[in-house]
Amino acid sequence: MEAEADVMIVGAGISGLATSLGLHRLGIGSFVLESSDSLRTTGFAFARWINAWKALNALGLANSLRQHHVTLDGNVTSSRITGLQTFEMSFKAKGKHINIQACSND
Repeated sequence: MEAEADVMIVGAGISGLATSLGLHRLGIGSFVLESSDSLRTTGFAFARWINAWKALNALGLANSLRQHHVTLDGNVTSSRITGLQTFEMSFKAKGKHINIQACSND
């Protein structure tokens, strides 16, 4: 298979696909390489600082992501041995903007 593109992008993760989309909207062709032979649909946490959300807004993707995911307010870590809480962290830290979103496999 031969493909012609102005830019070659290695990795079809969020950064690679966002880059490809942005280039496409500018009229620049790209070819995305990915080593995985299939899509992975497992859940994950999606943590991005405010500048990343600005980039997702510019790509027109942020609202869709926010509608399909749940914003997390914080994290509590517990010991697997005792079951007691060992750490707690709020994602609403003073002076910092963190948007943590959990994805569902539904």
